[in-house]
Amino acid sequence: MSQDCHNHVKNTLRRWREKINCDSYRQWSQKSHVPELQFYRLENGLLEQTPLGVIRKIADSVGLPLDVAIRQLTQPQQGGETYPSEAYQQFQQETLAILESLLLQLPTFTDAISRHPDLPASRLLPFLQPLYQLLKTWGIEPIGQVGEIVRYNPQEHELMEDSSSPAKEIEWVRIRYVGYRQGDRLLYRARVSPVESTPHPTH
Repeated sequence: MSQDCHNHVKNTLRRWREKINCDSYRQWSQKSHVPELQFYRLENGLLEQTPLGVIRKIADSVGLPLDVAIRQLTQPQQGGETYPSEAYQQFQQETLAILESLLLQLPTFTDAISRHPDLPASRLLPFLQPLYQLLKTWGIEPIGQVGEIVRYNPQEHELMEDSSSPAKEIEWVRIRYVGYRQGDRLLYRARVSPVESTPHPTH
């Protein structure tokens, strides 16, 4: 890694550290659960040798998706040289490896559905497993399950329809569309419908 690239990574880390009000790598390490040594390795040009899991934890700590964090670490300055993109290529390769069976087989399955509309939808489920695996790898977790009845939490739930009762009086809801979170960051609220009578919760 050239000196310009080295400085770019160092400046990006400094900018992120200021964003989350961390005065030192030791403090950032405690916040992100990343060993302090990893930050110094990044500073010293070892980005390509840094595990993606470490970069993901750092990205989570500053509220960035993994791919955005990698781009910010590797992007070139305007008018400058292009910084090495091995880390981003590694990210792409690992993502493609997980999605390989889905990418290769889903188009064929889609064609089969168009030719045979009565094909059971359950045949599609095995093809979705790589997608679920990818979400798990990225630390993305679902909020609830479809059909599940849970206590209403306005921080995680979005009401799909008007209710005769104010939102603050709604106690139970049924999940219609699953939401997602990544670590402490909310990605999508689960979309829910109020349950009028007090139900037996499924969770």
